[in-house]
Amino acid sequence: MKKRKLKKRVIIFITIIVLIILIVIINPIRLYNKYQLQNLGYKESSIESILDNNLKKEVLELGYNKTIDKVLEKNDYNLKYFNNYKSIDYYELDNYTNSINKLLEKGYIIEDINNILKLANNDNFKEFVDKDYIENISSYLKYDFSKLENIDRYIKYKNNHDIEYELAVIYVNIGLDKEYYKDPTLTSKFSYDMLINKYHGVSESFIPENIVDVPNKYGNNEKLNEETLNSFIKMSNDCKASTGYQLFVNSGYRDYESQEKTYNSYLKLYGKKYTEDYVTHPGYSEHQTGLAVDIKAESNTVFANSKESKWVLENAYKYGFIIRYKKEYENITGVKYESWHYRYVGLEIAKYIHDNPMSYEEYVVRFLNK
Repeated sequence: MKKRKLKKRVIIFITIIVLIILIVIINPIRLYNKYQLQNLGYKESSIESILDNNLKKEVLELGYNKTIDKVLEKNDYNLKYFNNYKSIDYYELDNYTNSINKLLEKGYIIEDINNILKLANNDNFKEFVDKDYIENISSYLKYDFSKLENIDRYIKYKNNHDIEYELAVIYVNIGLDKEYYKDPTLTSKFSYDMLINKYHGVSESFIPENIVDVPNKYGNNEKLNEETLNSFIKMSNDCKASTGYQLFVNSGYRDYESQEKTYNSYLKLYGKKYTEDYVTHPGYSEHQTGLAVDIKAESNTVFANSKESKWVLENAYKYGFIIRYKKEYENITGVKYESWHYRYVGLEIAKYIHDNPMSYEEYVVRFLNK
């Protein structure tokens, strides 16, 4: 009996000693592992998850990874997606980890998820995560001008028009899948690159900056934005030096009321169809910005048939102007070809569009309205 008690005590004693030894050995190792991970930049809560799940070696080889750090600091991570997490970009979004898990579960690959994330905000991301799996999602979202909230519209537009993915994205962002003047974007802020068309307007009270009188030598009782006018005058003088004929402002700044009168007079003279093709509704005319000019030639009453027209078409970009309504872009601008209508956008934009022909709508989508 005494021997049994002694044997039991010895076992207990040895067990305690072993536990003490293990604690003494393991704690310094764990502390050292924590130290290594802390030096890489991982947070305490993430480090605990890394060590508890025996991921130390892999994480040390990986180095600091913000997504791993953020995902493992909470309890909604899924270890089966650990290798996926490593390649997914991190963004400050609500329910980030749980949402990523859902996207992976649905079958989205890393490229898809990163394209989704770069375009996401808390509102459109939450809505997107609840959608069914979308095939070829990256074909729509790989562009930096794509919009996550427009994905359903992109798909519908492409299916209806059988066009390339990029064009579907551009055309929807322009608004071509909507009716003219329906649910427009209105702006109250003047800028030299502002977009005004049948989807983007200004209020009735909008007044552009620096509107000045056009000198009688260049127009009869017309007004323009001052910078636009100065560029036009230089262009007109250079045109005369080159062709022998100068340019005139046939129509410049028109306020909301003037555009309303113009629209109604065309309506009476030419009817609805013609007016809708050539005259925009009040509030949707570039003339209300003071940046648009209808040019009159000196050599011919028909501007398109004049020597000046050809010269302006080739040289307007040097003065910050673009021809706004070209024939090949009628389906985009919603306005029939106007050889005389030029828009001031500044030297940089005008040169880019000259060197890389595209509508102004497309330029805005690609570079200004991301």
